[in-house]
Amino acid sequence: MLAHPNILAQYNAWANKRLHGICAELSAEDIALDRGAFFGSILGTLNHILLVDILYRERIEGIDSTFGGLDDTLHDDLPALSAHQAEEDQRWIALTKEVDADRLDENFVFWTLGLDKRDRREVPKHIYFTNLAQHQAHHRGQTHNMVSISGVKPPSLGYIDFRMEMDRSLITTPDEN
Repeated sequence: MLAHPNILAQYNAWANKRLHGICAELSAEDIALDRGAFFGSILGTLNHILLVDILYRERIEGIDSTFGGLDDTLHDDLPALSAHQAEEDQRWIALTKEVDADRLDENFVFWTLGLDKRDRREVPKHIYFTNLAQHQAHHRGQTHNMVSISGVKPPSLGYIDFRMEMDRSLITTPDEN
């Protein structure tokens, strides 16, 4: 296993906080501007990230989704969206804290919330968690690019940066002083 789901949940919260923080520097118009991304705008893409985080968690908790589609808008303004994302990130950290690494090869069954139809899937838990992490990184990358295009320099969202911030002992490069 490359990273435990709890470390991935912590990374997700760290990256979301950094990304939402820089997005807060943009105007409401810049956040809502359709930039041709899959979910249109920065706001649309951040809504999608939150929606999928909720969807994946609810599947684990056995809750049937009430979402109509992957492009549902949960919040029309960034402050409310950022607060909800931070709450969801904390739910994921709590949920994954007790995940038994020895049981990640067990299958997990769920139904997709597809754009066209729902499909039944059965995958090992480690693939389920890894897919969520990949999804988050993919759409944060799109958002990062849209922020950059808006003229604001986005922060690094690198996993290595996160790990080094969590544990300074991982830094082996001598300081340049």
